[in-house]
Order: sequence, then structure tokens, then C-alpha cells
Amino acid sequence: MRQAVNGGVFFAYVVYDSTYAKPCDRHRKEGGGRMDDRYVNKSLQRALRILDVFDAEHTAWTATEIAHRLDVTCGTLFPALKTMERHGYLIRNEHKQYSLGMKVLELAQVVLGRVDLRSIAQDVLRKTAVAHSVNTHLAVLYDESVMYLHREEGVPSVVLKEVVGKTAPAHCTALGKVLLAAKASVTLAEILETMPLVPFTSRTICDPSQFSEHLQEVRRRGYAVDNEEFHVGSLCVAAPIRDYQGTVIAAVSLSTPVSTTQMRSIRQLADIICRAGEAISERMGHVQRSEPQGAQ
Repeated sequence: MRQAVNGGVFFAYVVYDSTYAKPCDRHRKEGGGRMDDRYVNKSLQRALRILDVFDAEHTAWTATEIAHRLDVTCGTLFPALKTMERHGYLIRNEHKQYSLGMKVLELAQVVLGRVDLRSIAQDVLRKTAVAHSVNTHLAVLYDESVMYLHREEGVPSVVLKEVVGKTAPAHCTALGKVLLAAKASVTLAEILETMPLVPFTSRTICDPSQFSEHLQEVRRRGYAVDNEEFHVGSLCVAAPIRDYQGTVIAAVSLSTPVSTTQMRSIRQLADIICRAGEAISERMGHVQRSEPQGAQ
């Protein structure tokens, strides 16, 4: 499952956090299911798999290391590496290590520039962050993770400081739970069948039945809470963003240290982020027909 943004515009390739998912290892056709291998170009597939070995924690590899990760021989890999280097997708340093080239950044910037949702949401995220001394985020669902499109800081943070283009697990983040809860029951059931509910803290929900019930509650109240489920000491509340048809296309969240709940309740934080989500939704053409769910 890959969430499209604003009519199908999305990331072509960005620095991807491979901890949670590897999209290029899942060759799917548009309607779901597995793509016919007859139409898969093996050389191109190898080049895409090379791109997938790079992430925020692994920025440089030797040819031998890449070959080992992809379970191929160096001889098989070498033509792809040299071709990608020639076209600027990879660069090679004096230590014979390959890293992503500027061509990848160039393409990522082209796509980012076309994601209208991001530019529309920036002002709302910035004002919310500053007015309430919180950090705000914009994200979409991407496979079994959430991918961050934008972040505004209202308070200093060492947790996910640089997040644009990175992913986080959907099951233990407020953003992910809001986006999962918006899925149709059949689609959600299919997702949960294969989604690993990995514990990140002692508060992470790891039982499938309990998690399914939790998502029903998220759907009912209109917002989701991550109370130290992903990071100890961090509280996050998220709300959906809808398009002109009322479809949930993204989510917005605020994060703050758990200690701030002594001054503001989770309900108050939920009201803040629900209003932000509604403001962005209105700019996307959504017409609010009832009272904000998070404020009920």
C-alpha cells in the first residue's frame, strides 16, 4: 500500500530509512498483487536495489559491501555502479566507497516542489508550533510506515530533528495510527495481517486484537495519541487532513515532552492539532460539515 499525495504526486526517491520497510523490494502493480516478472527489467531492478542500501545511518558503502547486502557478485554489480556513477546517482570517494550523488537530491527537490500539500500546510504548521511551543509534523502513509513531508519546531528537540523524507513505524506513532484508522475495514485488515507490531517502548501496543480496537477508538474520536509508545519521554497527538472529497490524504501532529501534560491535558493538545488539521483540510478544499471530532 502506497499513499499518493494530491492526485498521485509523491517522492520518486529520497534518503529512505530502511529500518521499517524496503519499497523497492515489493514489486506491485497498480491494482495490488505481484507484478508479472516478465515485465521487470533486471538491470534497472539491480540499480534501484543499490539505491535502497543507503539510508541515514549507512551513507557510504564499498562495492564489496553493496554486493554482500544484495547477495550478488561484484562482477555482476560493477556495470550498474559505474553507470550510476557516470549519471550522477552515485559518487565514489578516495576510499572506494560509494554514496548517493547530487542527481538523487535534484530529483527529490523536483518532486518536493510539486507536492502542493506540503506548501499549503507549512504556514499552519509554523503558526501552531510557535503559538503553542510544540513541534509539528506533516506525514503520509507509505507501505507500513509514515513518511515525513515537513516539520516545524516550536521547542528544541533531539528526537527526529531532521525528518523530511524519513520514515517511522505506523503502529506506534500518532501520525500512523490516524492514517491507518482512516482505511477501509477490508484494507486495514489486510495491512494488519502483515504489519509487525514491534515494541519500541514498554507502552507500544503489540497485540493485534488490542491494536485493532485501539484504531476503532481513534476513528471514533478523530485523533490519535502516542504517549511514549515510540520514544520514552515524548507525547504526540495527531489529526487527519482531508481533501475536497473528504478522503484522508495525510496527517498532522504535534509533539511535546510528556511533562507538559501537567500544564495542558491531552484533550487540549488534541483540540490544537485538530484545528490545525481542519485548517489545512479547508485549504485542500474540504468543507467541514460538523463540529471538530477532536473537540467533542
